[in-house]
Amino acid sequence: MRTLVATVVRGLRARLLLSVGSVLLVALAVGSAVLGPVFQVAVTNSYLVTRLAEAPNALTGLSWVHTPAPGTGPAEAAADAVALAEQAGAGAGGAYVAPQTFVRTDETPGLGGLVRLATKDGYCEHLEVEGRCPAGPREVLMLAGDAGLTDFSVGSTFDVGGAGTLEVVGLYRVPGPEEADWWFDLSRFSSRTPTPPPSNQPYRPAPLLTGPETFEQLSGVGFEVLVDRRLEPPADLDLEGLDEVRAVAAAQDDLAALDLDVRGGGFETRSINDVDGVAAEVRAQQETARSSVAPAVLSLVLVALALLLRLLTAAADLRLPELALASLRGLPRRRMWSLGLSEPLVLLGAAVPAGAALGLGVSWLLVEAWLVPGLPVPLPWSSAVAGLGVGLGAALVAVVAVGLVLRVDLAAQLSGVRRPVRARRGAVLAQLALVAAALVVLLSKLSSTGPGEPDVTDLVLPVLLAVVAGLGGARGTAALAGWWTRRGPRDTSLSTFVASRALSRRREGTLVILPVTAAIAICVFGAGVYDSAGQWRASVAATRAPAAVVWASDLSLDRTVALSRAADPEGRWLMAAGTLSSTGPVFTVADTSRLERVAQWSDQWTPGTSPGEIADRLRPRGVVPVLEGARIGVEVDNRARSGDDLVLRLRLVTAEGEVRFAFLPVSPGTGTTETRVGACRDGCRLEGLTVGGPAALRTTVEGTIEVRDVLVDGEPVEGAVTGAGWGVSPDASAPEAVTRLSDEGGVLRIEAAAEEPAILQLTAGDLPAALPVVKGVDARTEPDPNAFSTSSPLSFPVDQVVEAASVPLLGPRGLLIDYETVSIDREVYDQDSSEVVVLARADTPGPVFDELRAAGLVVDRTYAEVREGLDGEAYALALRLYAVVAVLVLVMAVAALGVSTAVQLPARRSDAASLRVVGVSRREVVRAVLLELSVVLGSTALAGLAAGALAQYVVLRTVTLGYAETLSTPALVAGIDPARLALLALVTAVLFGAVAVTSAVLTVRGARGATLRESAR
Repeated sequence: MRTLVATVVRGLRARLLLSVGSVLLVALAVGSAVLGPVFQVAVTNSYLVTRLAEAPNALTGLSWVHTPAPGTGPAEAAADAVALAEQAGAGAGGAYVAPQTFVRTDETPGLGGLVRLATKDGYCEHLEVEGRCPAGPREVLMLAGDAGLTDFSVGSTFDVGGAGTLEVVGLYRVPGPEEADWWFDLSRFSSRTPTPPPSNQPYRPAPLLTGPETFEQLSGVGFEVLVDRRLEPPADLDLEGLDEVRAVAAAQDDLAALDLDVRGGGFETRSINDVDGVAAEVRAQQETARSSVAPAVLSLVLVALALLLRLLTAAADLRLPELALASLRGLPRRRMWSLGLSEPLVLLGAAVPAGAALGLGVSWLLVEAWLVPGLPVPLPWSSAVAGLGVGLGAALVAVVAVGLVLRVDLAAQLSGVRRPVRARRGAVLAQLALVAAALVVLLSKLSSTGPGEPDVTDLVLPVLLAVVAGLGGARGTAALAGWWTRRGPRDTSLSTFVASRALSRRREGTLVILPVTAAIAICVFGAGVYDSAGQWRASVAATRAPAAVVWASDLSLDRTVALSRAADPEGRWLMAAGTLSSTGPVFTVADTSRLERVAQWSDQWTPGTSPGEIADRLRPRGVVPVLEGARIGVEVDNRARSGDDLVLRLRLVTAEGEVRFAFLPVSPGTGTTETRVGACRDGCRLEGLTVGGPAALRTTVEGTIEVRDVLVDGEPVEGAVTGAGWGVSPDASAPEAVTRLSDEGGVLRIEAAAEEPAILQLTAGDLPAALPVVKGVDARTEPDPNAFSTSSPLSFPVDQVVEAASVPLLGPRGLLIDYETVSIDREVYDQDSSEVVVLARADTPGPVFDELRAAGLVVDRTYAEVREGLDGEAYALALRLYAVVAVLVLVMAVAALGVSTAVQLPARRSDAASLRVVGVSRREVVRAVLLELSVVLGSTALAGLAAGALAQYVVLRTVTLGYAETLSTPALVAGIDPARLALLALVTAVLFGAVAVTSAVLTVRGARGATLRESAR
């Protein structure tokens, strides 16, 4: 036993480089196996905490409304509501914070609509107020935007039903996102302007904030207490803790079962809590994260074991003389196995505990660096099982390496050099089986059409392709070198012949190709998946948040566009947008003149077409004239015959987005007709011109009508006739009534021949018959044939000018259209399901944001928050392991290559010394060594890059790199990034080149005649 220990120690010291390399590879493999399950559980818990913390309070918190008993004051009612909320929300540990209240009156007549008074303790400290805070009864704060709509200011008074005369002592803006938790729900500050038929909704301003003294003097108006409990998940919340939160939320559906003492009042739940949906989402991501972590860990483990096999085989080859001596002494077979396995088992005994410690240490570092602060590092039992399994796998690799050496006959053992031999039948069959399996899996993935969750084929395909590429590279290089050697040196240089002979005569020259090729392939695949997933998440984030800051608006799209233009006249920071639905297509309507400067636009959506080019294709070709003044007039030459007196109706759109009409009677002959339009003092857009009878009724018209000038306050408006792009309206009721239309010589000439009563309808902007749109790849362009009605205000033909992988807000299912293109001379009715937003750049000045807040807009989301949320998903966090794997396998490949080359250095020096003795120059020897290594490393790099790129392309075609794809989620782009591939090739070339040059220099430097007398080892 003592002799065996001494032999092992002496052998480890003699082969110290191989020993250290073997320990390092086993430690990395075991550490990876331990890391995988730990990280998978950690990212799930981290996503749970961040998902709950970032969700709107209304979706994760609890809300109730308490109606106090008659005679109860606001302070007492608020205290009762807090007590009831504490009872109803008990049982979730510290996940729910203390209740907070918001007291408000019922709706009561005032300001020409329906208003509410509201109060909350300390509210002035959490608002920006212009003026002062209410200090007595019947003093209120009004939203600045409502003050603008009603022409009120500080000091104004007005009557409110049940509250008497109120005085405005200050104006407030909607609180910013930093105050969202204190107010619980900022949407309670929304101001809703009146809507026209068919909805006929009255004006509902934002709450008028006041003190409790005003509530005590109410007469005939009731009040209620909104009480909320916000969810604030602790860092150690897991799925079991989430179940407790779910149980509390579910209990709100039946408050009667809680037996609450409401003291003669009412207490009802108002929660829209969706914790159940979050729980289902987290569990689905848990499964997806497990599926995504497995390929990364498995790839790293297999590469480490493959490289370990190479190093252990090299170590066993160096022990050939030692094993041959033991065989000559008649050592039994069992003792030979003990001698052969002694060194590898000692290395494994040291490496497995080190690997377990390494895995736990890296897990802690990754959790601290990437996940929620304070998140505890989990220790699942599967980590221990995986670590032990990899340890057993490493032991099996050691057995295989020793067995390969012990099967060598005594003559080869005594020679000290392993020559290439014909592969055994079993090895050939195993290689053919690997090739067949790779082809089957590859064809199955190529035949798949739709994306889905990662499955076992996604897990094994990169590894299979890497192994097959390595086998092909090794066998191809050896076969080519043998053929080149057999050709003889007649037509080749000496260095080429020497390099090819070395590759064909020494097995060590090509053995390194397989594991290093696999490492490079896994590196390319891991880097590609990680980078592609990041680009895909950026595309999804740009769809959901098409600008740095997204403000939600309760105003109509017209008013929101007007607000954004008034706050930012030059279009440097703001852009309004909204969604509209028809009986078929769904539209994202955007003020695209600002698209290039404001919007987030992914390069994956329209490759080769910039946002600026898109805006140019969508915008109207003519410039709609703007009239700014109190008196609007038209100079007309009327030479037409008509059944009634003719009237010009001008469609004017005010700066606030409101439509006004000016009716101008037209007498026969030349003359000027005017009318007062007070709403155009700040500017109106002249979008449409109609010629008809009185009140714009139909009449017969035949002849010529010339509009010579459009006048404002008696002065002609430049560009109102020529350049405005006047044309027959695309939706004109009788387009054939206008036989010819021209604006030559600065005169708009209308030639009409309407024998039947008709209206001549003209529209500015030079709009085409089919309106230009950017079509999402999955968008409809025709009305739904199954719809109840095939016509609506948004039923018009469209012309696809660009196809995009996604459009803002709607993704692949939407059509992007310009606001002016769709709204010029067309009434776009507001829709309850519409989303209206203002998109803003990150560098928008504070005063511009203040104008949005004064109008009642609130920050709904930001691009950074959406992107951070996507990056924080369990699947996205798990995919970060692919970046780690890509770096680790490349480092392992270079390290293993360096160790393998160093092991071969004595044999190479002996060959080089033989060449130097017979007169070969030092330069030729260096060239031969460099050429040999260049062929080996070049074929290795090419095979690895090709296999990794192919695996990435195939897998990304059919795998989902994120959770819960929806209709608005852009598809993953499966293309190979040439720049990334070129960078990896360059890094590989530099690293491998450094190894080759270093090996060549060391080989020649030590190649002397005395080398031939040294031991082959």
